[in-house]
Amino acid sequence: GTMKLRGGYNVLLQGKPTEAVHKLPEPDTLYIPLKSRRFKFSELCIQENEVVHPGHVLAKDPDNYSVPLLAPRAGTVRLEAVKGHITLENVAREPEEIYHPDESLSHIPKGMESVGMKRYKLLKLGAWQFMHDAHTEKLPDPFSTPSAVIVSMIHLEPFVTRGDVQIRKRLSHFTRGMEHIQSLLEYQPI
Repeated sequence: GTMKLRGGYNVLLQGKPTEAVHKLPEPDTLYIPLKSRRFKFSELCIQENEVVHPGHVLAKDPDNYSVPLLAPRAGTVRLEAVKGHITLENVAREPEEIYHPDESLSHIPKGMESVGMKRYKLLKLGAWQFMHDAHTEKLPDPFSTPSAVIVSMIHLEPFVTRGDVQIRKRLSHFTRGMEHIQSLLEYQPI
């Protein structure tokens, strides 16, 4: 049979990339959408004119285990400037100290084992949103135990550097990351 593909990119590029990498100037304002293909951050956690730092929780998605939307940089919050967005004005020119909430974890279910605590921390730190259920594509329940984890090493997006180039000097970091993932899974297969 034949396979039909829909969509895709046909970009006519000439020449090849230069050796020099040019750093773009930092923006003065960031526009952070409250909605994505997977999440709706409808529960706002900040107020107009509040000054936030990187990692500060701006909003949460109550339908997806309260996954947080985190501030990428320091700045001043504007809620009504652009519809459907949190606007950060006066964005810090350089990355600032990471925000550390003094949040008690008393609302964690009693008897949660250390692996569950690790997954809960991944949820609170904004890393859990990169997980997908293999069958439904939805965000997996951080309090359940998967039967296995699939880590894709293939990028199908255009303009992504080849994997061997990305990982060449970071192989030890990659294997350490895989060990961390396995420690979050009660040693289920990867």
